[in-house]
Amino acid sequence: MAERKTERVNVWLTPEQVAWLKTKKNLSETVRAMVTEAMNLERLAQSVKARGKTAGKNESTLGKRRAGRNPRPSPRSSR
Repeated sequence: MAERKTERVNVWLTPEQVAWLKTKKNLSETVRAMVTEAMNLERLAQSVKARGKTAGKNESTLGKRRAGRNPRPSPRSSR
């Protein structure tokens, strides 16, 4: 017998949430898309947090590299 790749989950929603969900064409697809989006946002937040920890270590190196260059004049300084 083939293994199922999905699982049914019960979710308790407020009447307002149920009403909103019923306005969508495909309830299951809408809920699945919302969960996927929430997971992607969580992964992004974790990624940004992880970069923040390593960014502090690299800032001093970046500052030294940039210090030797002449900065580009900003477009406003030519006015």
